[in-house]
Amino acid sequence: MSKESDVLTEVKKAVSNVVDPEIGLSLGELNLIKDVRREDGKIVVEFVATTPFCPLAEILALMVKDAANAVVKDEKILVYIRKHINEESINERVNRD
Repeated sequence: MSKESDVLTEVKKAVSNVVDPEIGLSLGELNLIKDVRREDGKIVVEFVATTPFCPLAEILALMVKDAANAVVKDEKILVYIRKHINEESINERVNRD
C-alpha cells in the first residue's frame, strides 16, 4: 500500500468514526461516507446527510472536517455534505479558509 493510500485510508477511518449526535451511530455504521479522495492537491471527503432536512448537518460537516484534520496536519481538507436541502450554503461555510 502506498503512503498516499495510507493517508486516505486513515482519513476515511477517522471520518467514519464521527458519531451523529442525534442518532448515536457513526457515519461509518450508517454508511454515509461516500468518498475520500485526493483532488487538486487537497483531500476531499463527501458524505450524505442522514435526512435532507437534518438540523445538525453543518455541525456534522464540521465534525467530519475536524476528524480529517486530526489525521492530516498540513493538508487542505474539503468536506462536502450531499443530499441536504442546504448543502450549497453549508459546504461554502464549512470550506472557507
